[in-house]
Amino acid sequence: MRKLLAAAAVTVIAVTCAAEASAASAALGTHQPRYSTEYVQIMSTATTGGPASAIARGVITAAGQADLGSAKIGRLVFPGGAITLSHRGSRGTSQFDPRTCLNLVSQAGSYQIVGGTGRYAGIRGHGTYQLSLEFISARSHGQCTSGRPPVTRQELLRLSGPVRL
Repeated sequence: MRKLLAAAAVTVIAVTCAAEASAASAALGTHQPRYSTEYVQIMSTATTGGPASAIARGVITAAGQADLGSAKIGRLVFPGGAITLSHRGSRGTSQFDPRTCLNLVSQAGSYQIVGGTGRYAGIRGHGTYQLSLEFISARSHGQCTSGRPPVTRQELLRLSGPVRL
């Protein structure tokens, strides 16, 4: 009988300790920052500007919009908040065919997350990006012109880097 009571007591203590450890671990997990490599793909076919489509995967998995209107500051807007980042180009190439008015632009660079709102408040991170832009310029009097919006345009921007949320 004593052995049975001792075994039952040990079992109760073990179950209680396991439950407390699990609860403590869960509590710590909700307060600890989450780290991950974040990947964001931004795509646009607009010929006159405006927000582009954005998909994030990593710590954040969401669809949203990107506004990279400034030469140095961009903004990603997802459900529940927004992320602001600064970016800087490092190297790039461009090609232009005056016969077809086709423009090809490729640029690499880096970015730094400088702030967040809503569920992204406190987000930090940095990384690199690769831009691919192709467009066909409009024609004026038989010549390619930059004075009018392009006939068609496709932009693909890929960002990746470590993020803490």
